[in-house]
Amino acid sequence: GGACWGGGGKPQHVCAPMVEASELAFRHLCRKYGTTLCYTPMIHARLFLEDEAYRLDAFGPDDGGEGDRPLIAQFCANDPETFLAAAQLLPPRVDAVDLNLGCPQGIAKRGN
Repeated sequence: GGACWGGGGKPQHVCAPMVEASELAFRHLCRKYGTTLCYTPMIHARLFLEDEAYRLDAFGPDDGGEGDRPLIAQFCANDPETFLAAAQLLPPRVDAVDLNLGCPQGIAKRGN
């Protein structure tokens, strides 16, 4: 519960993940205007796990840093072990992970 949000209670304004819009700069802008919880763009779990260049592009060194918390990382995946391994690469830079189960994008439908 509340410990995840730094003792500040529950988030009141959430910026849901948006395709090609939830990157760090947009999250900073949203937080400037009162957003209290943000999501990353959807991260492809297998690529995040296997491809360092993709990993750095999807979640750079400033993502999840000062001013970018609380933050939830959203993944698409079709294999539980791959999803778990990819998600375990992020702490302590995220507060939670989310598995996208309803995106109509082709990559989310395939999950690989």
